[in-house]
Amino acid sequence: MTSDQALARVIDQLERGSIGYLVVGALSSNLYGVPRATDDADVEVLFDGFDVVSFAAGLGDEYRLDRQMMIEGFTGTVRYVLHHEPSGFTIELFRLGGDPHHQERFSRRRRLRVPECRGEAWVSTAEDVVIQKLRWARRKDLDDIVNLIAVSGDELDWEYVNRWAKVHGTSNLLTDLRAEAGR
Repeated sequence: MTSDQALARVIDQLERGSIGYLVVGALSSNLYGVPRATDDADVEVLFDGFDVVSFAAGLGDEYRLDRQMMIEGFTGTVRYVLHHEPSGFTIELFRLGGDPHHQERFSRRRRLRVPECRGEAWVSTAEDVVIQKLRWARRKDLDDIVNLIAVSGDELDWEYVNRWAKVHGTSNLLTDLRAEAGR
């Protein structure tokens, strides 16, 4: 089983269980910008009634769940790491928490074709990809933003992006990245 098939199986199981989710991170930015390779997938999940241990067990023996939850540093979001052993691919399951942007991002999600999921999946909007990656501000995230703006910048709701950049204190960084993208 490939990494794409491993992710597709996780998404299929979330959907069969009617569990709310949202594909975020590199896979979502790939839809709006210049695609890049990634060795993991990030999925935000509504944990109301979601038993992550049972969920992982239902995927089969090829998957291993790190039972120790971790905390994502910028928003305090709880995350679990799911490993697909044969492919070495990692799927990080983030619990949708009370972070105001995460709440709004989840309500704005879109259903799009995601090649790595082998079909359609719920994903972040392009605007929300920019906002979240501004917060993480790792070099690969900043490159994703520049590429996304270069490809999709004319279609973005800049009022929405600027509002959240102001809230998060990332307005100056956004201005620099827009200039880098030629926008």
